[in-house]
Amino acid sequence: MLISVIIIAYNRRNFLLKAVKSVANQTLDKNLYEVIVVKNFEDMTIDDIINKLGYKNIVYDTPLYGERLAIGVEESSGDILAFLEDDDEFKPEKLARVYEVFTSHKDVSYFHDTRDYLYEVDDPRIKDIVRFLEKITPHENIIIDPFDKRSKHFLLKYYGAIATTSLMATRRECIGDKLDLLKRIEISVEFFIPAFSAECGKLYHTGERLTRYRIHQKNSSIRFTSEDELRVSNTYFRYIKDLELIISNISWKNQLRDVLKMLLLNNKIALYNSPKEIKEKLGYKQNVFGAIKDLSEWLLITHDLHGYFNLLLHTGYNSIPSKRVKMFIRKLVKGHD
Repeated sequence: MLISVIIIAYNRRNFLLKAVKSVANQTLDKNLYEVIVVKNFEDMTIDDIINKLGYKNIVYDTPLYGERLAIGVEESSGDILAFLEDDDEFKPEKLARVYEVFTSHKDVSYFHDTRDYLYEVDDPRIKDIVRFLEKITPHENIIIDPFDKRSKHFLLKYYGAIATTSLMATRRECIGDKLDLLKRIEISVEFFIPAFSAECGKLYHTGERLTRYRIHQKNSSIRFTSEDELRVSNTYFRYIKDLELIISNISWKNQLRDVLKMLLLNNKIALYNSPKEIKEKLGYKQNVFGAIKDLSEWLLITHDLHGYFNLLLHTGYNSIPSKRVKMFIRKLVKGHD
């Protein structure tokens, strides 16, 4: 069995060599894995190291993350596909663990591990980000049958088990014949991989921290400043289109369907509650009735009344057109506190 590690970089250069070297430093026999690097730039220093290591170095320029990944899959020959984004790193034992799981569990189609953290910014809000990521991630070894209705509650609670591309590996047959669809995915590769892996086998998650996840100022879904608002809202916008495409192409019996639907609604609600000028720049239009409908669907999936009422109040407040009324409400709430 051969593992193909596909490393993807787009515009960023400053972390890529660390990612490449982390794969080169694996404890797994070097004959058991190959490496394909797909990036949209040439760099003499980076290219020289990739070539010396004997890795495939593909230069391909497209803004679509799914297309870049599909090119890597087409250039690979492994039975197992493992993925690494340019700003993350594998720990030395990562691929050995991936190899062990796929050889010992023939019914498993998807591997996912737990993240460790690398910090490139000094911001007190990082604690909240890490706390949230830890909350939605299972901290145990577990095999999930995605066609068993009993798994839905677990997956809705711990949807971190289908998040972050660098934590994932899958069997080639799960996505190998879906590359045309993958090439249409703008950004949501991390949802595409588990969704279609679930169509052909069971999901394995380990509580072992085998991947270092880097938190920095250019993470696509993390904001630290007001300048990050447009970038993050654009991510929500792109997630919506991708998730609609993925959901429409997986089985109704796949329990990840409701998880992806919840994530779709999360992004729609977040985008609705974004500043007006941001939505205008993105060309996103939705009225308050559409937002309330989304909230109702969200409640039907999650059964989270507390979260529903919090979101409903937030959405209702953001639907008020008058700045004076909003200011009055803020003063009223502040005075009540």
